[in-house]
Amino acid sequence: MDVAGPDDGGLPLAGIKRGDALTALRDGPMDRAALMERLDVSRTTIHRIVRALEARDIVEQRGNEFELTTFGQTVADEVAAYRRRVRAAGHLKPFLETTPDLPVELDVGLFQRAQVTETEPTNPYGPVARFMELLVDSETLYGFDTTTIAPIYVDEIRDEILGGMETDVVYLPSVVEDIVDTYAAEIAAAVESGHLTLSTHEDLPFGLAVFDDRVGLGGYDPETGMLRAFVDTADPGAREWALDLYERYREAATPMELSSGTSD
Repeated sequence: MDVAGPDDGGLPLAGIKRGDALTALRDGPMDRAALMERLDVSRTTIHRIVRALEARDIVEQRGNEFELTTFGQTVADEVAAYRRRVRAAGHLKPFLETTPDLPVELDVGLFQRAQVTETEPTNPYGPVARFMELLVDSETLYGFDTTTIAPIYVDEIRDEILGGMETDVVYLPSVVEDIVDTYAAEIAAAVESGHLTLSTHEDLPFGLAVFDDRVGLGGYDPETGMLRAFVDTADPGAREWALDLYERYREAATPMELSSGTSD
């Protein structure tokens, strides 16, 4: 019998392989017929599944029903969490593909129900449009960004940021230089009013936008600089993570000081 031990290297694989059965038994004890119906398998297959789980002390039989042991409940919970994270990673694939060397810890599970907008041949500006949609509905914007394809360059929303919206964004130094060169007087006035704060950081991982009600992640094409994927969610855990990440980069950033006397 293949009994689980403290160094049972086969346990993770066994748990994942029997994940559907563990999911079913998380709902409560089930007899053999109920498990067969739930998993849509034969009696022979159910017998093999149950024997494998019993061998690792994950499942025990009481009367004519099978139920998770205390250890088995923990295994089932961990397998369920793993499966959720893998599904979430698949959901976020368009964004993750733009950040091959992700330098920060990202719990993809926080974004498992996020809206993912990616470029398409018939709608190459879909991610930008989604960003703009959220921006115009928000009174605040906090975060950081990595390219000159920034919201302040979009004519339709430039007035949102320069017209009194509370904005605190960290950019790469080259991005801030481009923004200031293009909108020198407007930027200086907004900074002087206290509504706009610009800072610079030499190394930013991706685009991060914290709106009033949602959090967004932006992934850019490394060759064109075009926003290729935008992920947004209202998940409270994602918002807490995003604010913590923003504050860490904000604390390490260098504030940009401008005056209204900046030349055009």
